[in-house]
Formats: sequence, C-alpha cells, structure tokens
Amino acid sequence: AATSRKAAISAPAPWADAFAEAERLKGTHLRTLVQDTARSDAMFATCGDIALDYSRERVDRQAMDKLFALAEYADVEGKKRRMFEGAKINETEGRPVLHVALRAARDAEICVDGQNVVPEVWKVLDDMKAFSEKVRAGEWTGFTGKKLTDVVAIGIGGSY
Repeated sequence: AATSRKAAISAPAPWADAFAEAERLKGTHLRTLVQDTARSDAMFATCGDIALDYSRERVDRQAMDKLFALAEYADVEGKKRRMFEGAKINETEGRPVLHVALRAARDAEICVDGQNVVPEVWKVLDDMKAFSEKVRAGEWTGFTGKKLTDVVAIGIGGSY
C-alpha cells in the first residue's frame, strides 16, 4: 500500500529487496536471460501503436516484482497523477513540474492555481517553431546581416 508522500524511497524493506535482486542478477549474463523465451515474451508490452521491449535488461520476473513493489511503496502512480494534475510537486522550488504540459495536446487542460497552462505553453511552442523556421529559411540573420550557420544550445536545469 502507498505511504505518505514524504515516505523515503530508501525505506528498508522494498528498497533492500530491489537491491538484493540487483545483486542476485549481477553475475547473470544477458545472453542467458534472453534464451528464456517465456521471460522475453513477458517483458514485451504494447499500448496502441507503442511497443515496449525491456527483455534486453538484466531483470527477470522476480526482479520486476520487487521493482513494482518498490514503485507501489513510493506511490509512483499517485505522484504521476499529481504531476498530470499540475500539483506543485517540485518541493525544492515550490512549483509544479510541467513536463507533461510541454507534450500535451493543444486542447488538453492542465491547471495550475486554477488556470489552464496549456494555451500558454502552446503559444511558446508556436513562437519557437516560427523562429526556428525563420532561422532555417535564412530569414533571421545575425548582427552582421548574414544568415545563421551555427547554433549553440545551452540547456537550463535538468530539462533539455
């Protein structure tokens, strides 16, 4: 069962179990694991047109069970739900993490403090697209009036 949102992910039981599985599998070669057809088949999931094949990871059903138990203990589903709701889950900065708003459909609704932020996000995305198209077309020039030929991208924080 999920614990409070302040529960430490490093709590003894689920965390220790996951580490024990990693240690157990440390000496197992991936070639050995992929020979197990039932294991490989169980590590393939689809949703619509999207396929996830994690059979090339050094895990087996037992290890996945421990990882799922750790995720449940850490309330990953609840945290994901709160992220999609626009809750202020970035405790360090006291704000929401709006990664999902950057990928949301134009007509989606993600509210922060009662205001849908998706239209604002799409305005910025549209502005970025218009700017990048002008750069590619040579319509946006540098200080000298020459077309831009090189771009230096500087990331901010952990998102790029």
